[in-house]
Amino acid sequence: MIRTILVNALTLSRVPFSFMFCAVVLLDDSPFLPCAVLFALIAASDYLDGKLARKFGVQTGIGAILDVMADFFFIIAACLSLFFRGLFPCWMFTVILYKFLEFWITSIIFNGYGKNTIVFLFDPLGRIVAVLFYLLPILTLLFPLCLSAVAHQTVFIIICTGIAGLAVLSSAWRISSLVNSL
Repeated sequence: MIRTILVNALTLSRVPFSFMFCAVVLLDDSPFLPCAVLFALIAASDYLDGKLARKFGVQTGIGAILDVMADFFFIIAACLSLFFRGLFPCWMFTVILYKFLEFWITSIIFNGYGKNTIVFLFDPLGRIVAVLFYLLPILTLLFPLCLSAVAHQTVFIIICTGIAGLAVLSSAWRISSLVNSL
């Protein structure tokens, strides 16, 4: 029981770290370094909570939901704060919201509305998209430091467009798999 609580606390630590990340983005004129440290803590939490849950045999449906919700919270909050700062495109924020909504809905339907023990259905392409969504906030802060303004904007648009395309392909695969299974 205590191990489950500790693993879930590690998962939930991403929420205050996410708030701190957003505060730094919104209030600091040079947010990259403190945000990089916070991003490292958030990523370490995400990596370690699953490893520890498996190691200690404390994997639960609640833990899986907390993990996805903590990831979703970081990505949405960070991208929203970057958007308010004028550093993140609104259309990409919409793509992220769409993909998370589709992920939840198709997972619920695949799951048979709670009849199976698997909480979420992960597809390989969707996992790549999720990692790229996770990296977008820190990349948004990094690119202006190492690229000219024109190069930064061009590279960022190409990356966002590519991620959006992968998100659409992942959604198409998930939806077609769902239709084929009905």
